[in-house]
Amino acid sequence: MGIVEFLHRLDTHLEELMLYLKLLTQVGLKRIGSSFISIFGLLWLSIEPVALFFPESLNFGWIGYLGLVVVSLAIAVIQRFPRSSVCKALSSPDSVVEIKIGNLFNQPGHLVIGANDVFDTELGEVIKPSSVQGQFLTGIYGNDLTKLDTEIEAVLEDYKAQRTKEPNKKKGKSWRYPIGTTIALGSPDKRYFWTAYGYMGNDLRVQSNADYIWNSLSCLWEEVRRKGHGIDVAIPVIGADLARTNLPRMALAKLIILSFVVASKKEFVTRKLTLVIHPKDLENTDLYELEDFLTSACF
Repeated sequence: MGIVEFLHRLDTHLEELMLYLKLLTQVGLKRIGSSFISIFGLLWLSIEPVALFFPESLNFGWIGYLGLVVVSLAIAVIQRFPRSSVCKALSSPDSVVEIKIGNLFNQPGHLVIGANDVFDTELGEVIKPSSVQGQFLTGIYGNDLTKLDTEIEAVLEDYKAQRTKEPNKKKGKSWRYPIGTTIALGSPDKRYFWTAYGYMGNDLRVQSNADYIWNSLSCLWEEVRRKGHGIDVAIPVIGADLARTNLPRMALAKLIILSFVVASKKEFVTRKLTLVIHPKDLENTDLYELEDFLTSACF
């Protein structure tokens, strides 16, 4: 193993360790504490009746008490050890929903990219370079803005009858499309579904709300049905950063999950949906609460 490969693996392991520590300190300790109390109480209640019949054999004193604490804590840690992903199968159809901490662009299958209603792509004042759209342009299209715009405009030809001209928008694009307009770039094996969930104001600020998000998701699942061929789909928490939805990240994550479950109950969408949470957003995301929500939503 070369030094470069060794350092890369070491860096990867350190990132994973930091991720688990972040998960543990976020809410994991509370859950471990809750499980510890429950397990300790259950073991104590189980031992007490037996001790009535065998008082001498079960008279361990402080050593026995500390042993019970250690065993209870070990079971609680194993039971509640933080995970970087949770996965649940829908009762019907044959689909799976996963919530995963990671980078959207490292996920296999098709990817979802949130967009505004004019499908702006220019980085800088119009589109933040660190946004998912910005990363898409630089990472997938090699910062070739002309190529990306050409492909977007070609797909949007099917929606020409629905667009309206915005004469007062001075920067970026000026043709507006209905909220929910969804286009598919890429190839059949690797689609990039762009869905318009927000209104781009003439002041270059994107506005959205729960209705816009729900509408765009409904249109997204329909497009995935038509062009996804059942291949896995990964989606970020759209609307969480600059869309000004007035909805917390947790509410948006639950909205995405619920929308997919509702759409899948209606008609098969894809065999697996992965909701990707970026590590930097963990402070505003309770993975354990989302797991509970996922369990109830997928019933």
